[in-house]
Amino acid sequence: MGGKWNKKCIICMLPGISGTLIFFVIPYLRMLYYSVIDNQYRRNFTGLCNYIETVKNRYFILAFKNSLLFIAAGVPVLVVFAVVISILLYFGNISSKKGVINLCIKSAFILPMLLPTAALSVVWREIFEGSSTALPVYILFWWKNTGICIILLTASFAAMDKEVFEAAVVDGVTNIKKHIYITIPMNIPVIIFTALLSIVNSFRIFKESCLFYGSSYPPDYSYTLQYYMNNHFYKLDYQVLSSSAVLLSLFIILIVVFCLEMQKKYQV
Repeated sequence: MGGKWNKKCIICMLPGISGTLIFFVIPYLRMLYYSVIDNQYRRNFTGLCNYIETVKNRYFILAFKNSLLFIAAGVPVLVVFAVVISILLYFGNISSKKGVINLCIKSAFILPMLLPTAALSVVWREIFEGSSTALPVYILFWWKNTGICIILLTASFAAMDKEVFEAAVVDGVTNIKKHIYITIPMNIPVIIFTALLSIVNSFRIFKESCLFYGSSYPPDYSYTLQYYMNNHFYKLDYQVLSSSAVLLSLFIILIVVFCLEMQKKYQV
């Protein structure tokens, strides 16, 4: 029985494994190959030369700085806002309101996840026409990603042991202190996971940003790594594109490892 069960599992896993190999593993290995050759025609091995040229490029430095700033400024605001709204929705009286109010509250956070990106970008251009900062893109990022964060956090709140809160009420703990010293500390692993998901989503805001500015060359304050790689893709500069993609993937891996280690530290 065990052997048959293992064979069935392998057969069921084959489509997923094949798709991962064909669309992720093999292309990534090919990208690694392109990042260490001079060009796709002569294919002479150059070692780390492409990486050195990439990190010295002033546009790469500008894009990397703006991407870091987007993570450092955008993600914490999103997570804090999502935590506050989730607490109000689950523990407060907001979720208990009926009719149109309840529908509007839910739609305000879920609808942005369903609306077409192109339509949102058109509306955003009308609202923020003439803006000379990256704030419109930040606001769009917060608005689009708050819903999924709230879903994750409220699910975590619902799984908490209610006896802890009952004991806190008996001890006379106020609602604010209850959430500061009980709700948030007990849900730090989920909050860290939410932050990690938000960081990953911050690299996916390129489509919205590109449609908002209507160009592959936005103002310097909004020029991120996605623009840098996208422009070199149009130029068919595979070496720069591949080396910058590898550097970006290493950067994301470091963030993921750090967040997972922090999550283990606070795991109950």
